[in-house]
Amino acid sequence: MKNLIYIIPIFFGMISCNEQVEQPKEWQFEKTIALDGINPIGITADGNDIFLSDGDHNRVLKVNTDGEILFEMEGFDRPMHLDFGKADLQITDKMTTSMLQERALFVPEYGRDSIAVMRDNKMDYLVINDSLDAPAGISVYENEIAIADFYTNRILYYNGSQWISFGKEGKAMGDFYYPTDVQITADKIFVADAYNNRGQVFDKTGKVLAEFGQDQNFNAATGIYVSDSEIFLTDFENDRVLVFGMDYQLKQVLESGIDKPTDLMVIEDILYITNYRNGEMIRYTLKPIMEE
Repeated sequence: MKNLIYIIPIFFGMISCNEQVEQPKEWQFEKTIALDGINPIGITADGNDIFLSDGDHNRVLKVNTDGEILFEMEGFDRPMHLDFGKADLQITDKMTTSMLQERALFVPEYGRDSIAVMRDNKMDYLVINDSLDAPAGISVYENEIAIADFYTNRILYYNGSQWISFGKEGKAMGDFYYPTDVQITADKIFVADAYNNRGQVFDKTGKVLAEFGQDQNFNAATGIYVSDSEIFLTDFENDRVLVFGMDYQLKQVLESGIDKPTDLMVIEDILYITNYRNGEMIRYTLKPIMEE
């Protein structure tokens, strides 16, 4: 029996040495990047190329990770939460399905009630057999498209074969009060329900599955981003970003450097947040939690 007592701790010691225990990580403020004359509303990326919508100046800009302008595209009317993607559907009579096998930039124009599609620096428009009223956000996922239509309080969703619409003005789950941003994932649709001060989650038939953030005292939940493991929601008037797990429980509150955030995205463990008022892009990095 005595020999067994000594063998057991040695055995567990060997296990602990061989197994790598992943250290918990959290988002930590890294730096503020000044944007020269840009008041960013939306942010998206194509690879490592960052694109910003500047609604105050009716343009979309490509910038590098230091915020330097690489080129700009003008002629928009209040561009909002934009997205990169490719969609296997005909956009206009001029833009065929085969042309959209390449990635394109989709830009909701809040002031023009339209969705601009940029490909090779040429602008075309998404044809929808419906009327938009101030589209505020768009998401493109494979051959699916979702549009947050601000004044109609709904999501217009193309499921790969047809357009459907869901939502109406109201406070109950499934209702909206001015949705501003949307993101499609493999099996869900996430919505920033701005003035209901929450996020909402739907399946791809438009059935509401969950709400989150409603007990966190949001004041204008304007931008949403969903990674493989977390959901990010901007709190515009309270100058913060809240991070939720995939169980919709709050994980972390980010406040350092954040001032009137409108949108955000994650690229390779770097979180980029747009500060609308000050014209800034904020960087957070995912780092191990330091023990005190």
